[in-house]
Amino acid sequence: MKPQSMSRCRLASLPLILLAGVAGCDSLLDTTEDLADNAYVYVTGASPVPLQLILSNDYTAIENDEGRFDVTLADADTLYLSPPFQRTHPIGDKGRIFVRLTQPDSTTEATVQMRITLDDREVYNVGATLREASLEYLFVYF
Repeated sequence: MKPQSMSRCRLASLPLILLAGVAGCDSLLDTTEDLADNAYVYVTGASPVPLQLILSNDYTAIENDEGRFDVTLADADTLYLSPPFQRTHPIGDKGRIFVRLTQPDSTTEATVQMRITLDDREVYNVGATLREASLEYLFVYF
């Protein structure tokens, strides 16, 4: 089994940037015992409007013709927050997590940092100035 994570930063007027990384397993005989139990999401910075945070481990991700992943959510938790913010989300039996942080307003900018750890292992740490834009993280264990 191999953990795979994909993260992306989507800016309203710029093309989607996809950063894909594959982390190696400790052995060829890896089991789901190595799978993290929880994802910890930390959001810091400042935003003049509430930010939207979507967390899901029930989704479909399909790679499109441009090499990007289109995510369709089957079920998700949606929250509105002001930084600083911290949330724990269980990984669950499916061994996957999707996180999207959105600044939905086109007239203001938010300067934020989103950090994600899977149990105690940091897997995502991105800061950005967002205007009607999102930061996304996608993790699948298979």
